[in-house]
Amino acid sequence: MGSATLALIAARASWIIRQDATAAAISAATNALVEGHDGQALRELAGASLHINVFELGVLIDDALKELDVATGDMTKDDAQLVAAYHYASRAIKGILPLRDLASWAHRVVGHEGHLIAQELVDLDDAYDAYDGWGGEPDAMQVVIRFMDAAEPEIQKWMRP
Repeated sequence: MGSATLALIAARASWIIRQDATAAAISAATNALVEGHDGQALRELAGASLHINVFELGVLIDDALKELDVATGDMTKDDAQLVAAYHYASRAIKGILPLRDLASWAHRVVGHEGHLIAQELVDLDDAYDAYDGWGGEPDAMQVVIRFMDAAEPEIQKWMRP
């Protein structure tokens, strides 16, 4: 499965948890076309405006994923939290997203009542707040790596056609 498809799955997850998924979805669809995939929904999504109606965006993401033989229609909010957290965690490991920002996002979006596997990321934000320059800084990279290892089996079900 190509990276554009994975990015489109992450955009679908972001859409489900009511995060702004527009730019990410448009970019993923464009990259899917560049990777050699084709389809009417992919082309429409790649050419969509950043001001597209949120409901139209959701339909286009779903249709584009179907064209890529990926079914995410039964993705729950819990699943979406985990997929989005995994996506952001992978960006943090690559150095694209600061670890502190990942922890803050997880606390704000997943929260203490969210997906169980993502709770260590949520708790990391609390550890950063408690640290605030005093004592030992949290070992954030280890937390993120443990999270990704724990989440991997759950994430794989969305990566299969």
